[in-house]
Amino acid sequence: MGFIVALVLIAIAWYLLDRYFLSYWKRNGFKQLDATFLFGNSRKLITQSASFYEIFDEFYYKSKGEKFIGTYNLYKPSLLVTDPQMIHDIFIKDFGYFHDHAISFDTENDPLSGFLFSMTGQKWRDLRVRLSKTFTSGKLRWMFPVMKQNSDVLVNYIQKGLDTNEPVFGFSELFRRYNANLISSVAFGIDNDCINNPNNDFYKFGVKNFENNFRNNVKQFLFTFMPRLMSIFKIKFAPEDVNEFFLKIVREIVDYREKNNYNRNDFMDLLIQLKNQGYVPADKDVVDDDEKETFENETEPKTMQKLTFNELAAQAFVFFLAAFETNSAAMTFCLIELARNPKIQKKLQDELDEVYKTQDITYESLINLKYLECCMLEALRKYPPVPILFRECTKDYKIPNTDLVVRKGTDVKIPIMSLHRDPEIYDNPHDFIPERFLDSATGNSKLDNQKSAIFFSPFGDGPRHCIGMRMARVSSKLIIAALLSKYTFSLEDQRLNHEDVNFDIKSFPLRPDHDVQLRATLRKN
Repeated sequence: MGFIVALVLIAIAWYLLDRYFLSYWKRNGFKQLDATFLFGNSRKLITQSASFYEIFDEFYYKSKGEKFIGTYNLYKPSLLVTDPQMIHDIFIKDFGYFHDHAISFDTENDPLSGFLFSMTGQKWRDLRVRLSKTFTSGKLRWMFPVMKQNSDVLVNYIQKGLDTNEPVFGFSELFRRYNANLISSVAFGIDNDCINNPNNDFYKFGVKNFENNFRNNVKQFLFTFMPRLMSIFKIKFAPEDVNEFFLKIVREIVDYREKNNYNRNDFMDLLIQLKNQGYVPADKDVVDDDEKETFENETEPKTMQKLTFNELAAQAFVFFLAAFETNSAAMTFCLIELARNPKIQKKLQDELDEVYKTQDITYESLINLKYLECCMLEALRKYPPVPILFRECTKDYKIPNTDLVVRKGTDVKIPIMSLHRDPEIYDNPHDFIPERFLDSATGNSKLDNQKSAIFFSPFGDGPRHCIGMRMARVSSKLIIAALLSKYTFSLEDQRLNHEDVNFDIKSFPLRPDHDVQLRATLRKN
């Protein structure tokens, strides 16, 4: 009898504590979504019954009419911000209150986790300044010949398929192989030929880091709900054999280049400069408008702290992973939309034909392809590679024009993809309309001219935006231009002409739930 009474008392106490923890937002004056016993607002995330985007899209529309609303990661309070102006303030105006991502790694135990995205506070600021010079337009011009060589390899692979009567390709996997090849070349200085050899170690270890297995599912759960536990329990960002492979190969590359004074005009050269000198000289003769602030605020080289070897390896590693997964998905979704919209594909091909009828693809010509730019922007609007962005409140923040305070340590989530697909922000948001980004008066991108007030943030914004954004956009435009200059693409699965692509429910980065098959047809000149 006493045992039963004890169980009842424990159950009552647990229920009362549950109600207390899940009323945090109400007790602090905020509106909140209804939360369930034990799970808070995380049941579907935990059971993986829907994709991240679908879950947060449901939250987004449940909170319609509110600028922000309280939610719970299990029992941990998390603020969902849906107002574009408040998001802009978090990214830029009030960045000092939200300068960290809500993640934590033990870089001593897990050196490959010491990449820029995971850094906090002053460590992040110092590393950001040092890395900012590695992704300028000048450095991309420097690396462009290597990028172009890799695009040629993929075009030749497609042609071999057509020559052997195998014109259908799964581009999710193929773009992964292409990006593994591209980054192993640009970032590591190794010609792996991952496109023709999917058994290559670079490609295999890239796949392993994103496999749907028990280890990665546990890691994703902790990353989402209990990031501090990853540090406490020394859970590494990547599997042990992936860590060993990348640390070993980076060590061999760095040692060889330093001993032989070898330069390859690639990302690894720039990282080695940061390791040995603490800075990369600025390309002051080729500064774009959006780089001016970087150079004006540049710390003098004498005060710059040099990268450690582990920091160098971590930046190269995450550069590889980001391109492998998110950039591959962006390319895939763009090509799918072009295949399902033949008139748009033809309009883009007309632009490419006009520019490249007498010349090969160059960096300068690529960045001036306005309709290609609009197609890429529209693909990023409809399919942002990371559908939800995270920030952490780093000091108490009073929300403007209210008496409400977001406390230090609170997670903030921003449903980028839901905003990108909101009909109150974009007309016909589920349609692929590149012209929405075209300024009819000038023929240029509205975003490039900064004349558009629409919400668009596939890479984040402000000081903490994706530092590899420029590289991602150039490499994506390059491969789309190279492919469409020579081939026309169509969908093998005709249902996708009328239905949207389903998303992998176990993946946080947005990707299709299967390898969508596209048919390539050689264009007639």
